[in-house]
Amino acid sequence: MGLDSEKRLYGRVTREHLELMVLRWLCEQFGARYDHLEKLIGESEPAVSRLVSGLREAGWVETRRILVGESMWVFPTQKGLHRCGLNYRRTLVGTMSLAHIAAIDDVRLHIQLRTPEARWVSERQLAAESGPTGHLPDGVAIHEGRRVAIEVELSRKHPSRVKAKLDQLVPRFDAVLYFCEPAPYRILGKLAQTGRWPSLSVRELPRPKGGAA
Repeated sequence: MGLDSEKRLYGRVTREHLELMVLRWLCEQFGARYDHLEKLIGESEPAVSRLVSGLREAGWVETRRILVGESMWVFPTQKGLHRCGLNYRRTLVGTMSLAHIAAIDDVRLHIQLRTPEARWVSERQLAAESGPTGHLPDGVAIHEGRRVAIEVELSRKHPSRVKAKLDQLVPRFDAVLYFCEPAPYRILGKLAQTGRWPSLSVRELPRPKGGAA
């Protein structure tokens, strides 16, 4: 369920509750930009800025402007992870693909908007629950008892790598849904047409309007 949906369902939430919901979302996703958080809580940039300031003052997040013209990024600190009771290992910003994280954030928000009742399980949570069990998807959407593995692909991969990944995912989930940039979309589309993985679906990446400062 998205935070905006939760606010509509339960009415006005307290600031503390909202801060903790946003903090947990950040911890699950590694981080997010301001424009992601605007969509997440259904508020304007000034409201997000005030909320993030409170999280930063508590030592739960840090903020960074990575690219000129792009919204500010917000990352949870180790203290923030502990505040949420999560044992995830903190990942250094320089070791992460921020383009990939941003795309996963976009996809999660897209799914939450289209299917607010769906529950999202992040890759970090999957790793914490299952340990090293082969390839983990970028997330899992659970809706009406079905577990859908979500993958986000930004660059072209050799078909053999994609096939190996699909062979691991398809037996473990009710469906596999890829969100792709144009080049990998063409590859995944051709693989889906073979019928080898009947539960595979391929979509274009959602195109958010935000992202600029």
